[in-house]
Amino acid sequence: MTDYRPGQCNIGSEQRQRRARIAALAFLTAAVVVAAYLAGDLPEPLLLVVFVPLAVGFEWAFQANESFCVRLALAGQYAFGDDREEVPDAANRRTDQLYAAKITVTSVLLSALVTAALVFAL
Repeated sequence: MTDYRPGQCNIGSEQRQRRARIAALAFLTAAVVVAAYLAGDLPEPLLLVVFVPLAVGFEWAFQANESFCVRLALAGQYAFGDDREEVPDAANRRTDQLYAAKITVTSVLLSALVTAALVFAL
């Protein structure tokens, strides 16, 4: 028995915790980039690189919070534990893929907004 729900849940608690750790590391990296800029160690154009760790942080934080892995959804799979299982129903795979796209687009847009705010504020 799994907790798989199309477009809602395709990973278990272990994977959620892993994603939360990666998100925290990505946000910490973004903070280091901003701190380096504020300290004068990073030229202004390079402040734009903060976009990358922010995008990773948002994406993985959403995945952790939503119990949903974008990569597994795009592969038509789910995983609760060590084993991956195939999503047998084509409609469920499509639902997963649409939700994965929503997570990614939202993450990229949030990262772009925060990056733009940082560039204009600093």
